[in-house]
Amino acid sequence: MALEIAVLAAGAAYAGGVFVYEEPEGLGGYLRPGHLVLVPFGRSGRPEPGVVLRRIAGKGLPRPRKGEQMEEGRARKAVLRCLEADPVLDPPRLEWAAWLSRTYLAPISECLRLMIPSGLIPRREPVYEKGHVATCPHERSDHGLEQAVAVSFAEQVLLAALAEGPLTHSEVQTILRDFPLVERRRAIQRLLQRGWIRRSWRVSERRLPMLRWVRLKALPDPAFRLGRSRVVIERRRRLLERLEAATRPLPADWLQAETGCSAHDLRQLARWGFLELFEQPAWETVDPYPVPEEPPSLTPDQAIAWQSIARAIEAGRFHAFLLHGITGSGKTELYLRAVAEILRRGKGVIVLVPELALTPQTARRFQARFPGQVAVWTGGMPPTQERALWERVRRRQARVIVGTRSALFVPMPDLGLIVIDEAHDASYKQDLQPQIPYLLPAYHAVDAALALARRLEAVVILGTATPGVELRDRVERGMLEELSLPRRLRGYRQRLMEQARQFGASLDRFVEVESEALESGLPSIEVVDMRQELKAGNTGIFSRALEKALAQVLRRGQQAILFLNRRGAAPFVFCRDCGHLIRCARCDLPLAEHHQPTRWVCHHCGAVEEPAARCPRCGSRRLKGMGIGTQAVEEAVRQRWPEARVLRWDLDTAPTRAAHALIWQRFASGEADVLIGTQVLTKGLDLPLVTLVGVILADVGLGLPDFRAAERTFQLLVQVAGRAGRGLFGGRVILQTYRPDHPAIAAAAQYDWDGFYRKERAFRKAHGYPPFNRLVRLLHWHADPDRAREAAERLGEILRDHLERKGAPPTALIGPAPCYFSRLRGLYRWHILLRGPDPVAWLQDFPLPPGWRVDVDPLDVL
Repeated sequence: MALEIAVLAAGAAYAGGVFVYEEPEGLGGYLRPGHLVLVPFGRSGRPEPGVVLRRIAGKGLPRPRKGEQMEEGRARKAVLRCLEADPVLDPPRLEWAAWLSRTYLAPISECLRLMIPSGLIPRREPVYEKGHVATCPHERSDHGLEQAVAVSFAEQVLLAALAEGPLTHSEVQTILRDFPLVERRRAIQRLLQRGWIRRSWRVSERRLPMLRWVRLKALPDPAFRLGRSRVVIERRRRLLERLEAATRPLPADWLQAETGCSAHDLRQLARWGFLELFEQPAWETVDPYPVPEEPPSLTPDQAIAWQSIARAIEAGRFHAFLLHGITGSGKTELYLRAVAEILRRGKGVIVLVPELALTPQTARRFQARFPGQVAVWTGGMPPTQERALWERVRRRQARVIVGTRSALFVPMPDLGLIVIDEAHDASYKQDLQPQIPYLLPAYHAVDAALALARRLEAVVILGTATPGVELRDRVERGMLEELSLPRRLRGYRQRLMEQARQFGASLDRFVEVESEALESGLPSIEVVDMRQELKAGNTGIFSRALEKALAQVLRRGQQAILFLNRRGAAPFVFCRDCGHLIRCARCDLPLAEHHQPTRWVCHHCGAVEEPAARCPRCGSRRLKGMGIGTQAVEEAVRQRWPEARVLRWDLDTAPTRAAHALIWQRFASGEADVLIGTQVLTKGLDLPLVTLVGVILADVGLGLPDFRAAERTFQLLVQVAGRAGRGLFGGRVILQTYRPDHPAIAAAAQYDWDGFYRKERAFRKAHGYPPFNRLVRLLHWHADPDRAREAAERLGEILRDHLERKGAPPTALIGPAPCYFSRLRGLYRWHILLRGPDPVAWLQDFPLPPGWRVDVDPLDVL
């Protein structure tokens, strides 16, 4: 029986990704659609993972790869082995993968790749040994005469080593470590081509992730000495006391983190017979500290919205909601209620957040409400960690997944609910990166979630305080049901009374809406025209209003957030004599100036340069940073208020997830008075002592030549304004701008969602932008600017003829043209835009040349 299999190898996608294999006799009739298998791929026959798509009756030859002729009489290759006893993907998800492939014009193998955790794939390593051909440096010429063959020194070293026996790829690399990498590869390739060495493949299972646990066996006699030093004795005593109080086994890593003990302490206590150390599969563990959080009562607005959600869950059919709630209105509580109801019905839940490191409260609240049932999933996890979480989900031990965009592809059994928080956020769109060797689909998690939910008859909740034009348009077309939370939930009486006692505040100005909940309005927004500040002689970073407000906050012992969506000390460096702008050599974009130490940094590729003493164009020494970034704001605050405790939160101070969490924790616990940062501050932060938000420059991003620039600015300003006034003391927001009359800034100052939506919708309609037309962007990168331009112009001509045959209007094709950011990371970028009701249909039968990538429904055209 033949099997159609989507091969998940990086190079398979370029040949379509789907191949036909023979089912081996040992698995006759066993393999079904969705099974994960290992198959030989390519001329070398290296083992690669694949997913069975369907069974095919009859015999035939495998499909030839592009540029490869099928040899006459060549036999079809057979599946090597089945990697999992049960199918890893069910039929609805296989259908979903086909939908992703059609919608985003990506090979189905690449869509399936998103759904297979790397921890399920065994390790594969080449093994080299002596070949059948005699390994002597001679070969016969066309005339039958023997002639000498040039053999490099690297080849001689490798042949001599292989004479002692087979070597793995890593061992070969060690032997040839003194040779350049290019020469190593050339030596291996030449020896393989001559038949002097052979290559086979060794497949080894990945070690299943295990977690070490500690069980208390007996307490030592009080006279027993637990160590030589007082410090060691004290920490070992704390460890034993913690185990005694728990009355059950605890994970070793938890114990070590809590008590400060070491792995040596655990081993020593086990040798003495006081402890027992044992391992369990990581997916069989549970939350060691289950402390369920009691749900509060709902406000009237929440209760109305909940009735609609509960009815949809009760119906058990696909339904999608847009939960439009202002910042602090209680959207998360509705998520939690919906999750609880789904779990009561024995189904699973996926909760997506834009960036887990920036929304620690969301994950904490789900883990507190549903202890032992939550798995946190983020991209870039180690394979063993992915495998452990996947096993917990598959075994129905974790019924709630909280994670970033990629968590949508975890195959949760009986999925009944998908929640997408901050559904407007751009991080839900998969980027196209030239350095990634895969043809991954540029999917949008919102659209993909809706398509998956339809196939599984699940409920979808899209929560946001600032829905975009496309989401609102779907509401008007009846594709989403809108639920509204128009009032801000300040908090619950018990919590606020505790804060009032702590800070000496009053609850008199709050509106009681229920026996527990208190509400209040959004913070007022003041717009400051920085042009008038300049006329008044104020050339500093802070307007007079912001400086006065910040001084009041510091005097009262409260907290403030200063937002600027530019990091560094100055976004540009230029020559004051000739005007030359210092640019990145790889990206052709301005370098930003950073201090402590002073350096020039490219914010696109990360390149760092030492500051030059002279202008490269005119030789002048008058090089100066222009504009302001978060580092300059931090320096200005420290200089103006030296007593203030200041934290800065951007990619420079928080390059890792752990650093993000640490900065948030320090500010939330009151260790700082002022938090300065970029757009990381806009995502899901609930900080009750923040009474002031100052936007240093609200104009950033408005000048970009992109049709979504105004929408992004409006959303960003409203989101960051929502960080103020979430606690006892109310709050205010000050927007500094040089364009106070811009529609996005004027609407944000009034929280005018409807007014901004009407104006933006009219603009989009007049220019034929989404949602009135769809866009498809074709992108090409190349290190040579001429070859990049030639490839774009050549494809443009072919595509124009293709669209004419399809009956598309002349305005359907825009370009080819260089991108706005024309050079990034040393590669020149060109793009072509297709615009129309369904431009994807025009490309379904159009073979794109190698080197081109497709972005369907792009979020920007920069």
